[in-house]
Amino acid sequence: MKPPSAKKIVYQAHYHGDTLTDPYHWLRDPQWPHVEGPDILAYLEAENAYYKSVMQPLAQQEEAIYQELLGKIKLADSSVPVKKNNYYYYTRTNEESNYPMYCRKHQSLASDEHIILDMNSLAAGKEFFSYNSVSVSPDQQKIAYTTDVTGAERFVVHVKDLTNGSMADDTITDVIHSVVWHENKAGFFYCKLNQHWRPDQVFYHALHTSSADDVLIYKEDNPLCRLHIDKSASKRFIFIGSYTKESAEVFFIDCASDTIVPTLFLKRSEKHVYFPDHRGEEFFILTNDKGKNFRLVKTPIDKIAPDHWQEVIAHSSTCYLQSVVLYQDYFAVQSREEGLEKIKIYAYNAVAHPEIIQFPDPTYSASVVPTTIDAEGVRIVYSSLNVPDTTLEYGFASKKLITLKVQEIPAGFDSALYQSERIFATSQDGTAVPVSLVYKKSLFKKNGTNPLYLYGYGSYGHGISASFRSDTLPLLDRGFVYAIAHVRGGDEMGYEWYESAKFLTKKLTFADFIAAAEYLIKEKYTAKMVIAGASAGGLLIGACMNERPELFHAAIAHVPFVDVLNTMLDEKLPLTPAEFKEWGDPSDERYYHYIKSYSPYENVKPQNYPALYVTAGISDPRVTYWEPAKWVAKLREMKTDDNLLLLETNMHAGHAGASGRFGCLRDVAKEYNFIFKVFSISFD
Repeated sequence: MKPPSAKKIVYQAHYHGDTLTDPYHWLRDPQWPHVEGPDILAYLEAENAYYKSVMQPLAQQEEAIYQELLGKIKLADSSVPVKKNNYYYYTRTNEESNYPMYCRKHQSLASDEHIILDMNSLAAGKEFFSYNSVSVSPDQQKIAYTTDVTGAERFVVHVKDLTNGSMADDTITDVIHSVVWHENKAGFFYCKLNQHWRPDQVFYHALHTSSADDVLIYKEDNPLCRLHIDKSASKRFIFIGSYTKESAEVFFIDCASDTIVPTLFLKRSEKHVYFPDHRGEEFFILTNDKGKNFRLVKTPIDKIAPDHWQEVIAHSSTCYLQSVVLYQDYFAVQSREEGLEKIKIYAYNAVAHPEIIQFPDPTYSASVVPTTIDAEGVRIVYSSLNVPDTTLEYGFASKKLITLKVQEIPAGFDSALYQSERIFATSQDGTAVPVSLVYKKSLFKKNGTNPLYLYGYGSYGHGISASFRSDTLPLLDRGFVYAIAHVRGGDEMGYEWYESAKFLTKKLTFADFIAAAEYLIKEKYTAKMVIAGASAGGLLIGACMNERPELFHAAIAHVPFVDVLNTMLDEKLPLTPAEFKEWGDPSDERYYHYIKSYSPYENVKPQNYPALYVTAGISDPRVTYWEPAKWVAKLREMKTDDNLLLLETNMHAGHAGASGRFGCLRDVAKEYNFIFKVFSISFD
């Protein structure tokens, strides 16, 4: 079967004296988010048919990869329970479960199990199913949860009575983020999405009433801002945060009062981001008012103005404070120092002498898992590229770190057989860029003969931790090196690491990734690599392919953000206005030309490209389906090689791809099947 050839229709737009030509503009359905255009659907189906024709001869290999991946996860498993009042809560799966069951036991772990919510029964018969929020009411007699059956991330709220298992009539549509219960009233708060998929309203819903009668608590009129709701560690306060990429304005509701009218915590000011929490008679605030790496302050709940703030942890140019978790007598701080995650435990009455949790590996992932304010210790999940997820707990009384659970690999796994490393590549401006990597010792030659898988992201200040992934083992066990380039645009080396590669310096993200690839080749970790990224990581992949295609043997781009300029010019799209604080507003001529100079779609050129596998989701509200579709069409038209180019659009899913743990593994199996084909590696 020959690859599809998309028709070209002349379409031009004019900005700042420049003509923007887009022959594949027609692939955007004017009825979106409904996709109904017959020519559009025909093209997407033709690409899917071509993908199947190419990969069908390797169907048995794909199934073998899937089965191997399946053997790396414990099918019948459960999480470590968390005690809340008189109940122990946990999730559990059995051998056949595609989704978890939410369970609890009363008083003791020896008590009978009560399955309060079985996601598998909710997902039965559906092509796609996902859930977002699962929230138990303060009296622990009800549960509110959200589901999505299209992938469009417009969730529906449902309420279940845990005393008799009946479903309430309290169904609410077009919701996103968490459902947050009021502590002293029979109802909850939620964020409502508008027609542009922007959370711009917070409502309060009283149980057993019509959603049409819900009370509007707050409305955000600025399209650059997105709302989020949360509850304080103490459970007393509801926080409504209105955030841009560079500022915050938070309101709070005191559950101890009779009113649900929000009070302003601190008025928005440009470049000031802050996150309040509460314990006792004080607010604790993580704030960047004195420096980009944040500091921690506290203030009495009746004196919240900044002139009353008392410093708890000062700003540091070398320590980036990322989160604070409050307990009764202690608090835990998660930070990054020299690019590595650190966890410190502080007593409120002895802040100068924290307990520092030590981790053994050269590169790793460590995070605090919030439980309850009255917990007896700090729950921590630790892993590295060659150490499976390990759930730890630091006891406040014992001052000891104990292991609660270690992720089990049923097919067998010995960490000692694998080696992780942290190395540094030098970017074009002399900046040292960290790279985390892992390989199987017995198969690693360091003479350039090992294939290598290089992953990157580099946007939104989202750092990629060097955490364990059981799904990398089929690569490692066949001689691959698995590597992560911690490029600028993420926050791995501090908040300035993020800010140094956005707006008019975004190209530093791509320069860092290319430098990492060059260094891995120079140091003979590989001479043949596949690069991979998803969403904004797909932008990274597309830009680097345009600039240095000869460096890469193959590339994977999942739901890639590759049509940056056209998307940023369209303020009707869900994320565009808020994204002005990340990429810049192209109504400003400087940003227009700069974005155009790196946007992957705009910069496809006649040259050889690596083999490429691209995915899309028809319902994706974050990266619309037409971005990868247009990009692939243009690559087919212009590339000068015969390397394999495949586009697969999931016609029943959105940004996250197939749903459920088995669906996710199927997606990984497809990716690896493509890699093994392109690298001419037999899977046995």
